[in-house]
Amino acid sequence: MAQPHDRGPDFLERFVALLEGDDVFCVATVIRSDKPGMPAGSKAIFLRGGGVEEFGFGDPARTLRSQADRALDEGRPRIIALPEGVEVFLEVQRPPARLLICGAGHIALPLSRYAADAGFRVTVLDDRPEYASAARFPDADVVAEDFIPALHALAPRLFRHIVVITRGHAHDLDCLGEVLHWTTDYVGQIGSRRRLAFIKEELARRGFPADALRHRLYGPIGLDIGAESPEEIALAIAAELVCVRRLGAAHAFSLRGRSRAEAP
Repeated sequence: MAQPHDRGPDFLERFVALLEGDDVFCVATVIRSDKPGMPAGSKAIFLRGGGVEEFGFGDPARTLRSQADRALDEGRPRIIALPEGVEVFLEVQRPPARLLICGAGHIALPLSRYAADAGFRVTVLDDRPEYASAARFPDADVVAEDFIPALHALAPRLFRHIVVITRGHAHDLDCLGEVLHWTTDYVGQIGSRRRLAFIKEELARRGFPADALRHRLYGPIGLDIGAESPEEIALAIAAELVCVRRLGAAHAFSLRGRSRAEAP
């Protein structure tokens, strides 16, 4: 049942609750109306899977379902004209992308800060409590536990961007062995080409196909900007994360000077 238009706080409370979640949704707002009982400002929320929540919108919300689904798929706003002089603005709301940083060393510090400033929700994981602390990472959620149990406890669907910058090969392999089973947009591994070659050989021994590693593992991590200091390396990683989030993996690989198929 449609809710009365004058119950604005109900919409605001629901809107904020959805923003704090992890699902994409579409907000429809009447921006012009000659229809009695449906004033400008009436709203509806369209959820993936067919759900509709109305706030003074009424029956026309049903006629917008296909348009809302299209907006959700494309991620772009649009204005829709309805009968009786009604115009509706559709806007897609996406939760912030989540970034998991495995390793809380000297590169993780600026990376966490840069990524948070760029709109990522950051979680930092390390097995050393003196490194993985809220005092060192005020802009991130911090998990101070052994890598494998912590990764098992985390919800894989929440983290589509992962950076592995631990202090050694063994921890790198442990983390990659877990997160490469997840559905991700970005898995980046720090290290020289020699170190990465060793890691890939070990992952292949664990059953990861070479093609899967070639198409999913970003390494050497970060865009090639000649970075040397921890801050510069973190900046290169953050830039690559933004590129993948905004333009996709193929474009990110093209900035490396090679096609996706040629990526390491």
